[in-house]
Amino acid sequence: MTSTRTAAECALLRGAPECTCTQDSPVLTEEQIVTRALSKLRFEQRADPAGKAAARRGLDAMLAQARREGPSTLVSELLRMGLMIRLLGADEADADDVEALLQEFIELAEIDADPRRLGEAATLRAHRTAVFGHAENALADAASAFAILTDITAPAPDEDPARWSRYLSRSLNGLVVVLLKLGSHELADEVSQRAVAVSEGTGSVMDRLVHQLNRVRLQLSWALRLERGGRDTAAATRFTAAAHTAHAAAGLWTTAMRSGRPATEECSVIGAAYALVRPDPRHLDMLVRLHPVAHFPEDRIALAIATARCLLEAGRPRDAAVALDPLQAELLHGKTSEGVLALALHREVARVDQIAHRGAPSETLQHYTSALESELWELREARHTALRSHAEQHRLAREHGAVAAQAMQDPLTGLPNRRALDVRLAEACTDIAGQPCAVALIDLDGFKDVNDERSHAAGDEVLRVIADCLRGTLRAQDLVARYGGDEFVVVMPSTPLPVAAAAMRRAAAAVASLPVDVAAGVTTSIGVVRAPLDGDPAVAMAAADAAMYRAKHAGGNAVVSGAAVPVAGR
Repeated sequence: MTSTRTAAECALLRGAPECTCTQDSPVLTEEQIVTRALSKLRFEQRADPAGKAAARRGLDAMLAQARREGPSTLVSELLRMGLMIRLLGADEADADDVEALLQEFIELAEIDADPRRLGEAATLRAHRTAVFGHAENALADAASAFAILTDITAPAPDEDPARWSRYLSRSLNGLVVVLLKLGSHELADEVSQRAVAVSEGTGSVMDRLVHQLNRVRLQLSWALRLERGGRDTAAATRFTAAAHTAHAAAGLWTTAMRSGRPATEECSVIGAAYALVRPDPRHLDMLVRLHPVAHFPEDRIALAIATARCLLEAGRPRDAAVALDPLQAELLHGKTSEGVLALALHREVARVDQIAHRGAPSETLQHYTSALESELWELREARHTALRSHAEQHRLAREHGAVAAQAMQDPLTGLPNRRALDVRLAEACTDIAGQPCAVALIDLDGFKDVNDERSHAAGDEVLRVIADCLRGTLRAQDLVARYGGDEFVVVMPSTPLPVAAAAMRRAAAAVASLPVDVAAGVTTSIGVVRAPLDGDPAVAMAAADAAMYRAKHAGGNAVVSGAAVPVAGR
């Protein structure tokens, strides 16, 4: 009989050759489907080629099934994981798939306008560029992602806090991976600490383990970079931090992986951290056992360097060189995009080769190496500064955009306000492509009675309801603005006057049919005119105002068309 635990898992994790999650999905919640997809993504990273292919097929099938239900948070999550499985593989053959999936993800993020999704979109763009393009071109997107994701401090009022923290911590974790590829260890450390803090208390054991393992990778990469720059004391501090974090991760490993085996037998990055903080021949048996389970390029590099250093301590420099050879071959054939660690590996190969041949580099070569490392350090510092600068610029632009949008919005109804209307109307009167352009002025019938007999709070609610009704009835291209008090204005580009009048009659009917307990029986008097090309917007407004008053004098709840010329008298 299948246990409760295994029944909740993807079949691949139970040893089956194919994923069956699409068959199980009708009885799963959205959160359970996401959890299964995550388990497939993690399984793929440790699987053999057949398992990797099965995991990808399973994820793609889940995405196809979710798409049939229409755009949703679930589709976005599955798109993100489909992208990650391809980006982590870093196979040029997947570049076109990545582009298509990324475009779909970005479109959904822009529709949702959810900051976390927009931050993820920027992260994924940066990751795509770092893997399939040039790292320098990923800086702007990485900085945007940093500015967006680190500004998110609390869930929305209607959002489940536990779910929010799980999803945000995963988004932050994705950004850590990108920042490490760009060699920005300082920013990666900030984001990593934030991810750990967000996941504490609400994240699963597996989520917390993933964050801790990424912190180990961060500290090791940082330490090796500091060594290259001749900052040995700072490097030693980072190696020590990596070992401490590895110890915390090892405490989570057994529970998360449920294998019953210690992390030092299954997790290469933990073993490498223990060995690099204090290289010793006694670590060699552990390191040799871990080589077959080192799945990521950065983990294989760290493990190879750790192995080589322990072999040097054992007085076996030629074996140390052999331990580094496979990774160096990968780098020489361009099979990894791990730039920071690649340089650390090349440095290690040169150091071991020198020791193995009992030679010493010439003084000229030493000067050249020192100058080159100094130049690389300055380039890295410049990249870090650029990332910081881009992030601050993005943050300021977002803040300015929010302030500007707020200044153009009516706070009661959420519609564009008089200022936004003036800008749009001026554009409409000069835009040949938008001709003919119609303008309608709407006044509410009986609204004064609502304020007098009920309350101004009741009147405010009626205004909000009618604003929503107008916005929902008219086309997306039509601007519906609050003009002031109980008056609204509609600007309708590329709309002949008879078509505009028909649209306004539909809007008037929609308002009139609102329930009395919602809209208090309020109706509309509407004047609609054609705005003259290259004319004064005030002329169109005056003509619409005159037409509206004719509708009002006719008894209200009516639409009257007029000419785009001012009509005297009210």
